[in-house]
Amino acid sequence: MATKPSLSGILEDQLTCPVCLERYTNPKILPCHHSFCEHCLEGLPLDKKNETYYLSCPTCRQQTELPEEGVGAFPAAFTLNNFKDMHSLIKKVPKCHHKKPLELFCATCDAVICSICLVHDHNHHNIELINDSYAKHCQELEECLSPLEERKEALKKVISSLTEREGDIRQRGQGVLEEIHKMVEEMMNALHQSERKLTEQVKRVTDAKVKVLSEQIKAAEKCLSLLEEVEDDVQQRLKTGSPQQVLGSKKQMKERMSEVTAGINVEELKPKEKPDFALSKDIKSLHHIGDIVTYSSTALQQCRVKKVGSFQRFPKLETFSFSLSIEASDSSLLSVPLSSLKCSLVLVGKGDQPIHTTVTTSTDPGVYRIQCSPSTSGTHILKVQVYDVQLKDTSLVIPFNPYLDNITPVHTIPEINHPWGVVASDSHVIVTEFDGKCVTMLDREGKKVKSLEGSGNAKPRGLAITADKFILLSDKDEIQKIDMGGCHIASVGGRGAEPLQFHFPA
Repeated sequence: MATKPSLSGILEDQLTCPVCLERYTNPKILPCHHSFCEHCLEGLPLDKKNETYYLSCPTCRQQTELPEEGVGAFPAAFTLNNFKDMHSLIKKVPKCHHKKPLELFCATCDAVICSICLVHDHNHHNIELINDSYAKHCQELEECLSPLEERKEALKKVISSLTEREGDIRQRGQGVLEEIHKMVEEMMNALHQSERKLTEQVKRVTDAKVKVLSEQIKAAEKCLSLLEEVEDDVQQRLKTGSPQQVLGSKKQMKERMSEVTAGINVEELKPKEKPDFALSKDIKSLHHIGDIVTYSSTALQQCRVKKVGSFQRFPKLETFSFSLSIEASDSSLLSVPLSSLKCSLVLVGKGDQPIHTTVTTSTDPGVYRIQCSPSTSGTHILKVQVYDVQLKDTSLVIPFNPYLDNITPVHTIPEINHPWGVVASDSHVIVTEFDGKCVTMLDREGKKVKSLEGSGNAKPRGLAITADKFILLSDKDEIQKIDMGGCHIASVGGRGAEPLQFHFPA
């Protein structure tokens, strides 16, 4: 008896493309009502007639005009798509390995089975129909949901607590940000207040000093005007007066000029005030960031000069520089205008002729850069004057000789390959060439006489000439004795640390 085909099998046949023999992929239907995969239609050969392309149905061979948009423009096979959905639903119906519907429930094994499973594996078990046991087990499952519900409620409370805590943290952060902005604003206000206070101090000091100088200027201008008036009067009489008039008033004019000249004391009219005030940066609080201080001669004399950092050389400029600072008695750094600061160097024991220096400011407050061109190395006295006050002298050692940069060689020998050792005899100069692996003999004018190749040099380094005119040469791990012709006389050594053993003696 033939086996009746299943619905699933029928659908499998209907859902198979006759070209690729696989499950339809994006099926398209032709005007002849036959369907094929879109990619299968794209692979069919085309016939061209009068600039129009045609394809032939693989099933009935009917010619069909190809749309301009390609095979994708053919209608979709909706019936086949519906069959695919139906087949998917049928496939989801659970079956056991016997290919039979699962209609029974084994309470003993807690498993869904078919009728064949009942006979073979679940005989004498507690068996129920699916429909009979479904309601009971659903109720059992619903009862098991209670702990889940309780845990859900607990998690919801935790999430609510976390969300609330997150809001509290964000609110606290916003509050701290507002406090920061408020604090910075208060700091800015305090700084502005300190700025105004310092500005007022500067104005008071400036106005007081300028007032004194203004009065001196007025007095000096008055004296100048009086002198010009007397001068004009005398010159006018000399131009317009007769000899009798000039001679008659000569005594009077001389007395007038002497009286006016004697009444003017130029020394008293010289500036009484100095620009001897600066900002003392001493930040004790936001309300006190410094003071405007005026340095008296006594206070300046108590300051000391300190060298800051190391020397810097500038060979191309033939100069060197160093930094200095001026430290007050309270250890604060003195900041003065460049126009009020003068520096000079004097070489100890070589006279009192000062070395000119150039003073510039540095990036650090209270630190000044000194540049000069000394003639030699050695101890120098650094003299610093602030305004008209000479500070205590400081000694300074210049550690190099600038003359070394200006030495002009008598003769240059460019042919030597990495010279290492050099020694002079009465008539020759002998040099070891480390990279050349030889000993070279030169005459007194620097011309090569010969190379002493006979010693088997490997790494020639140090040289010496004995009293009897033999050459001692340190070479690799030994000391060689050779004559002036390069002939090997004797050697001693070898690698090691024992007596008469060496390791690259230089």
